[in-house]
Amino acid sequence: MDQDTKVIQELQQLKQKVGHLEDLLTQQQNKKEKAGPFRIFLDAVGSLLFGLIVVGPVIVIVVGILMVAASWLGMVF
Repeated sequence: MDQDTKVIQELQQLKQKVGHLEDLLTQQQNKKEKAGPFRIFLDAVGSLLFGLIVVGPVIVIVVGILMVAASWLGMVF
C-alpha cells in the first residue's frame, strides 16, 4: 500500500514536469511563429542580396549569350 502511494506521487510529479515541458515547447513555437520587424528587415536584406549577387549576374550572362548568338545570326538590335 505504501509503495502504491509512492508510485502515485511519482507519477503526479512526472505529469507536472511533462506539462511544464509542453508549456515551454508551446512558448518556443509561438516565438518562432512571430516575426518581429528586425527579423522581417533581415529577411528583406537577405533577399535583396541574393537578388543582387546571384540572380543579377545570371540574367546578365543569359542576355550576353543571347546578344552574341544574335550577332552571329546577323540580327541587329
